[in-house]
Amino acid sequence: MLLLNFFRFIFGYISFAASGGFPERFINLCRLRGINLWNLKSENSVIYACTDCAGYKKIRSVAKKSGMRVRIKQKHGLPFFLNRHSRRSGVIVGVCFCVAVISILSTRIWSIDVTGNVRVPAEKIISVFEESGVRKGVSANGIDIGSVEISALQKLPEISWLNINIDGSAARIEVRETEINDDNSQDDEPSDIVAARDGQIVVLRPFNGTQEQKIGNPVLKGDLLISGIEENKDLTVSFCRASGYVVARTNRSVNVEQKCKLNVSKAVSNKDTYILDFLIFSIPLGKISGNAYRETSSLFINGVTLPVSVTRCTETLNEETTVNLNENQANMLATLRFFEKCTTEFRYLKTENSSITAVKNKSGCMVSGDFVCLENIGKEVPMDIEEMPKVSEE
Repeated sequence: MLLLNFFRFIFGYISFAASGGFPERFINLCRLRGINLWNLKSENSVIYACTDCAGYKKIRSVAKKSGMRVRIKQKHGLPFFLNRHSRRSGVIVGVCFCVAVISILSTRIWSIDVTGNVRVPAEKIISVFEESGVRKGVSANGIDIGSVEISALQKLPEISWLNINIDGSAARIEVRETEINDDNSQDDEPSDIVAARDGQIVVLRPFNGTQEQKIGNPVLKGDLLISGIEENKDLTVSFCRASGYVVARTNRSVNVEQKCKLNVSKAVSNKDTYILDFLIFSIPLGKISGNAYRETSSLFINGVTLPVSVTRCTETLNEETTVNLNENQANMLATLRFFEKCTTEFRYLKTENSSITAVKNKSGCMVSGDFVCLENIGKEVPMDIEEMPKVSEE
């Protein structure tokens, strides 16, 4: 039925009304003359029906013999549309141009999406595929998916597996990242555990190697805590990679100074500039600086991404100025910066004791703190192995 309606639209058809005379004789004569009628109905002794253009030319003689009066209600289809707009050639050219553009764009890549990535940015993955020939505007039929996947996988060592699917005008890239091995050093490389800073040992648990210190001993930065040399039962020695857990009581200090005169950058105004993107074409609508904040909005229709997007580039104009703080404001700002610094430095430490002082003066405020902490001071360093002279046996 759909195909029949399409052909009727292409060749055109006419809906008419016939009144008076003998309706039954009119319908029988149309059947004998081969005039095709559809959507036939009768209302108040008036017949309404549709027929093709050739049938309507024959219908007047049939109406005359049956005493019916026929009048056209409406003309449908492409021939009548072109006839009505024959003087408006621009409309016809525009329609043909739109049909041609849509036909060409339907075979091109409109959008590229990446899924499955966590550490590797999507922009980096898309740029690698663009170097391999997968970019907006290229023909989807001309992409060799197999060679593109191999080429991209060689250029992305962080990716262990990838796959590209062309779905209409959208290219969807699925990736799987390689697993990170936190232990970058090799097990067969000998090493020692030394102190990363001064302190007093509280916990010492060697997992591999020889313990060189005792609990309660004070140590300095660089002192050997666990040696990578192990003595065997036959009085020979072997080298290993030392490992262990060493917790020491350490002293730390944090100082923050805030002056009353504060140099700040004040935002004066914002300047917005737009970029119109269509496939591979980018049209800037003004001068754009390199440090502008960019926000891209794409055009969607029924969940489909169209190859049209607008990028807004916002540039903030700043002005350097000096702000004079009073003592309370300087003290408050110094305290805030002090605790922010402590939060960063003591994130993985346990604080036993602390002493915090704030000193105000004419130039500003100084906040100082002394802390006694418990922290893991063990640091693995590679061992320097020197060849020992051979001892001759008597």
